[in-house]
Amino acid sequence: MGLKQELTELAKGQGAALVGVASPDRFEGAPRGHHPRDFVPGVKSVVSVGMKIPELLWDWEDLLKGAEFVPAEARMEVLQGYLYQEMGYNLINEALAQLALRLTTFLELQGHRSFYFSPVTRGGAADRIPFGRGLISHRHAAVRAGLGEFGLNNIVVTPQFGPHVRFVTVLTEAELPADPLLAEKACLGVGCSICVEDCPGAISLRDGFDQRAVWYDTPARTDIPKCREARSVHFCLGRCMRKCPVGRIGSPEDRAATR
Repeated sequence: MGLKQELTELAKGQGAALVGVASPDRFEGAPRGHHPRDFVPGVKSVVSVGMKIPELLWDWEDLLKGAEFVPAEARMEVLQGYLYQEMGYNLINEALAQLALRLTTFLELQGHRSFYFSPVTRGGAADRIPFGRGLISHRHAAVRAGLGEFGLNNIVVTPQFGPHVRFVTVLTEAELPADPLLAEKACLGVGCSICVEDCPGAISLRDGFDQRAVWYDTPARTDIPKCREARSVHFCLGRCMRKCPVGRIGSPEDRAATR
């Protein structure tokens, strides 16, 4: 069994749904200080690992209607803050961080120096980076590892699960075979546009992008301050992911019948 297969099986045994590898050469043009070689000068492989968000969490807006212990005026705040923020975001990010640490340790035990990034930037450091950006882009790593393409929602859309995946990144000096870039579109494109139309104004499309191409770079911009402001007014946290039909299990009618 090769090292890449061992690494993939270890990741999937810990709950990963997707694992891909990119060459660091695919990151040329990254902002200064954010290229994989800025952290690991001898990096040979960039490993992207994705964990799927449970399907039923995406139907949270329809829950707790008429609940006995939750006032109607607090329903959306409770659902967004507890069901989505905690169960669909915080806990998955914590699991991804633990997984990335285990993969890094595994690679180093095989004799390959490695480095990993937490899925989110927290604490005082987050306040020092504009708009809470990470030190490396997990989205770009996932696209360059062949796991998906950027969607109109400015998030990675995968063929298997749509955008309903969170990612973490591991850099290693181990030379692993790179996976091919995605060859066919996963995002339904401008003919769908549900994510943009249902966003309260934080997503805007870039000028001049090829509507028919696989989007290895973002076709859209997200106004992060506006996005954060809208969450407390429209309770739209994650809506740009939630509304995407790609990768959902069953039809909307099937999902309605199970509730």
